[in-house]
Amino acid sequence: MTLCNIQCLERISNYLDVSPVHLEMNENVIISTEQTTNQKIEGFSTIIQSLIKNSKCSDILGSNKETEALTRQWLEYTVVCVNYADIPSNGKRVLQELNTALKDNTYLTGTKKTIADITLYYALHSIMRQLTYQEKAQYVHVSRWFDNMQQEKKLRQQLDLVSFDLMHLFL
Repeated sequence: MTLCNIQCLERISNYLDVSPVHLEMNENVIISTEQTTNQKIEGFSTIIQSLIKNSKCSDILGSNKETEALTRQWLEYTVVCVNYADIPSNGKRVLQELNTALKDNTYLTGTKKTIADITLYYALHSIMRQLTYQEKAQYVHVSRWFDNMQQEKKLRQQLDLVSFDLMHLFL
């Protein structure tokens, strides 16, 4: 199973208030078909960037060229690494890498949420939901970031709140 899937793209589309696009899987590649032009776009990251162009969120990629480049790198990281984090050995490695990256940052690219944070939130939700309280404590920076992200109702949509109640650690 992959975490960068059609459901993830649909959630991103909803978050960006972009009318739904037709999405399909074809040999492990997601393809989006623009309904007005019938143009096909392939690839998870490319489809996300197309959704951004059709949204009113002009700075969701970042407010400057450096942040935009970093955001695109995080999108690629999500496709290449996080996509397979549902395999336990991959999941631990990804969580360790993210924990290091978020050590000194509120969000992936600094102090402002970008599409990379939004995408990663949706891709990691099922992983974070399955972690024990002790595992969440091991990845304290990822847990802080994730808990912060999930507080936005528009972002969370119908996803369950993941508990980070520290009292369970001390019982």
